[in-house]
Amino acid sequence: MAARIGHRLLCPIRIYNQLNRRHMSIICTRCGSTNVACEAIVNPNGNVFRRYTDESFLYGQCEDCGTCPELTDPDEVKMDIDRLYQEFKSYSDTEPDYANCRIVYKDDGNEHDIKISLKVDDKSAAMEESIFYYCDCLSDFKSLAEYGCEDFILVGCYRFGKWAEEECLSNNK
Repeated sequence: MAARIGHRLLCPIRIYNQLNRRHMSIICTRCGSTNVACEAIVNPNGNVFRRYTDESFLYGQCEDCGTCPELTDPDEVKMDIDRLYQEFKSYSDTEPDYANCRIVYKDDGNEHDIKISLKVDDKSAAMEESIFYYCDCLSDFKSLAEYGCEDFILVGCYRFGKWAEEECLSNNK
C-alpha cells in the first residue's frame, strides 16, 4: 500500500529489504513509531521497490504523531557503531574515550553534531566542555540509538577518538 503526495510516491518503510535480506525497523525520531513512510524508487509498472533515495530518511512521514520527522534505523546505527569501533581497535590497543555523533531531539526534530564520552569517570572528559553526554560503556552508547527515555535519539556515529589525539591536533594548530 502506498500513498501519493504531490508527484512523490511514499511507500511504507517497514518492508523486507531484498538488497541485504533483512527486515528493517525504521522508526520516527519524534515518537518512536514504526508506522512511517519515506521516499523510495519504485517501478510504477508493478509497484516493485528498487531502493531508497539518498535522503529518504531525512524527510519521512509518521502516521502516528502526524509529523514529517527524520527517520532512523536503530539496527543500522548500531552496526555502524560496531564497524567504527572495530576500525578504531584495528589501530589502537586501548578503548576509545569518546565518539563524534549526530543526534535528533525528540521534541522539535532539531539535529546536532555532538561528542559523547564513553567513560563516565574519565577526568579528561570531565574537563572537556564539548561533551554533550556521558556513557558508561559501548553498550550504553549503542542503546542511545533506540527510542528511549532520553530527550534525543542517536541517529549517526562518525568516529571514535582519544583525548590524547585531540590534544595533539589542537597543539599543532
